[in-house]
Amino acid sequence: MIVVLKTAMNSMSVWRRQGKNWKIISMRSMANRFFERLTVDYNSIYISALGADPLQLGLLNGFSNVAGTAISAPFGWIQDRFSLKKIFLTGVVLSVLVTLAFALAKTWVMLIPAMVLSSIAVTVGSCLTICDVSLRDEDRSACKGICDGAFVTPSLLAPALAAFVITHFGGISVEGIRPLYWIRFIAGAVLALVLFTNLKEVARPSPPKSAGFVGDYREVFRRGKALRRWIAFIAASYFSTGMVSPFVQLFAYEVKGADQFIIGSMTTAGLVIQVLFSASMGGFANRIGRKNIIYLVEPLYCASLLALVFAPSPEYLVISSVLGGFRTIAEYVATDPLQVELVPIDCRGRWRGIVGLFGGLASIPAPIVGGMIWEKMGPNYLIFTSMLLGLFVRIPILATIPE
Repeated sequence: MIVVLKTAMNSMSVWRRQGKNWKIISMRSMANRFFERLTVDYNSIYISALGADPLQLGLLNGFSNVAGTAISAPFGWIQDRFSLKKIFLTGVVLSVLVTLAFALAKTWVMLIPAMVLSSIAVTVGSCLTICDVSLRDEDRSACKGICDGAFVTPSLLAPALAAFVITHFGGISVEGIRPLYWIRFIAGAVLALVLFTNLKEVARPSPPKSAGFVGDYREVFRRGKALRRWIAFIAASYFSTGMVSPFVQLFAYEVKGADQFIIGSMTTAGLVIQVLFSASMGGFANRIGRKNIIYLVEPLYCASLLALVFAPSPEYLVISSVLGGFRTIAEYVATDPLQVELVPIDCRGRWRGIVGLFGGLASIPAPIVGGMIWEKMGPNYLIFTSMLLGLFVRIPILATIPE
């Protein structure tokens, strides 16, 4: 109890120190995550129900990363030199249009433009566009812990609501899932309006005189530290995770026989872990180092994948989500802050662009390879391959990178 109260008091102190923009972004993120959670666990099932087989599902996810990868480098340069408010709001509008396209889709082919646009929306409309330059380094992990802990709490209700909506409209099917996208679209439009009327322009140091597009990117490598090794780490992370992430819910549904209530329970279990441990792990990361947090949670993530494969009945899939929830926390409170702090504040847009480019290049083939492994070798081999890549490629690269 004392630890909980101390964490709560520290979180309140950190919250009060932050500027208005970050508070607005965080509150919008809290609401937006709730509505995202209504659909995110059913995207692959919905696309599959629209007629896509596992290989086509992998291709669709691969295509979705192409546009985001293509714009990463130029977008990073733009981000360091132009209005962050306008950039962010553009991405928010794009994300609303993507949700509308999902709600209207009649076949999986109709989703190709939406999936391509979604990767652009994620890149341009990421809340990190604002957070990267609005937070102090010493508060970064703690703020991530608040945003991905306390502010995830409303999302705990979303999986249950999604399950009841799907049940009301006939169960897991195209027409059962489609209403979730309409709900998310309406909510997204309202939240976008709130941002347009309340978000202020972001104050930051004036950028140095441009040395040209290529010269400006060379400056990032000159002023940053261990950037090439971090790029290798990110590429390995994106590939190993991208192989399996589009197929987890499909695996639970098709292989393990999970219904909408089990899938909702899996999501809720992972969110509960985020709510309970994000704030404390954020503070812990500040004390023991970001890398040590990543090392601590990687065995839990591997255990979550093994629990997914060896679950004797659908109910046991919840254990997988509980264990995997710690990996999600580590991404927010350890991996991302470590990445941001490798470069000075006036380079962070370009650095995000570089990371997005190489991470995207790894993400494009990952789901395609995942779909091929699923079809040619079997779903279990897909899970095992992803786990081994994380353990024997991703983590050894991280060990070479300084805090």
